[in-house]
Amino acid sequence: MPGSKRFPIRQLHTKTFKSLPGDKPDPVKATMIKLADVEYKVKENTAEITMNRPSVLNALSKSMFRDLSLAVKNAASDKSVDFITITGAGKAFSAGLDIVQVADFRRKSEARQFVYGLVKPFWDTFLSCDKVIIAVVNGPAYGAGAEIALFSDFVIASEGAVFAFSGGRVGALCCISGLLGPLVMNGRKVVEMNLAGQAITAEEACRLGMINRVVPSDRIGRTTNDLKLELMKVSPNSNSSFKRIQKSVIPRKAYLTAYKELFKTLTSQNFRKGAEAFVKKTRPNYYS
Repeated sequence: MPGSKRFPIRQLHTKTFKSLPGDKPDPVKATMIKLADVEYKVKENTAEITMNRPSVLNALSKSMFRDLSLAVKNAASDKSVDFITITGAGKAFSAGLDIVQVADFRRKSEARQFVYGLVKPFWDTFLSCDKVIIAVVNGPAYGAGAEIALFSDFVIASEGAVFAFSGGRVGALCCISGLLGPLVMNGRKVVEMNLAGQAITAEEACRLGMINRVVPSDRIGRTTNDLKLELMKVSPNSNSSFKRIQKSVIPRKAYLTAYKELFKTLTSQNFRKGAEAFVKKTRPNYYS
């Protein structure tokens, strides 16, 4: 994308990634690297990115936002990579934003740094990536987790997967779903999913156009490989051009408004109520 910043593989690996035991010392040749909350490896022509916080259902921590951004940038700049897959370790794809980690902003400057220093650059990375991104959803995808699936070019989900734009239930906001949702799925359902925060099954998500395939969990890998074989019948330049056209329909004003509104929600009293209730596993009362 014009103006997007490309990061050399060597710079990313030596400054951010930690080599796994047995990796070759040359960072350019390394095919498997690991960050704090994300696993990254290149297998054949595919960069496989795994959100790796299974004990908290792969909730998006601050470090995971950074790690995912770096992993996608690394894959985008790697000439040996044609496709990117994103999945979650364990039983879930992602539970969304790690509420516990962001519930205690003491100053608005901290929330501003989180939104504009982490969240916006994270989505900017997805927006500027010209390579095909495939979300492999192996379980629940809530909040920002569902938005990662929405922002991907293809979504393959297991039969037990569920999707929810549930940020509002904790007083936050699924800001990206308001931008992309109406472009790829039923607009009324996007509104309902955000304003009510209710989850939908993989089958319903497929009917609505949010995802591409629903398969038994033991076939999800094979289905992903079959999809890549189909994609290899199309010029990668053509696919990159299509992606740039598709993303260009998002108005800049709306894109910036999304982060402005996210900042407002994260610094609101209702978010404090929602986060406190989430930690205590109680139901917040926003209308008292």
